[in-house]
Amino acid sequence: MKNVKTILSSVAFIMLVSVSAFAANGSKVIAVVNKADWCPVCQKNGMRAMETFKANNKDMAIQFVGNDLTNDKTKAESRKALKKVGLEKAMAKYNGTGMVYFFDADSKELITQISVAKSNNELAQAMKTAEKAAN
Repeated sequence: MKNVKTILSSVAFIMLVSVSAFAANGSKVIAVVNKADWCPVCQKNGMRAMETFKANNKDMAIQFVGNDLTNDKTKAESRKALKKVGLEKAMAKYNGTGMVYFFDADSKELITQISVAKSNNELAQAMKTAEKAAN
């Protein structure tokens, strides 16, 4: 059952990041989602958090970028995605799994951060805070 949850969480994560990548042009906020397959917080909360992010990002104001810290291969792939959005250096000091870091898309300054273990309301509020700060 644990493996099924991990797989479903990974699929939800990939779907959210893929959808957000298409909306990257008009985004004012870039949210970097740090996850790892071995992370218990990610396993327990990842799918719920991704559903909350998707439900609260209908206007695609936030571009989600995955930062998979599972192993060296996934880290290398994630560095490429971070480099594309100009956050490779900024994310070097943010390596906590089960965390989401919201950056201003223009200045690349950190706006806020939140654990995926927080409630759906707290996750949605973090998104609103980030959007408001980037305007």
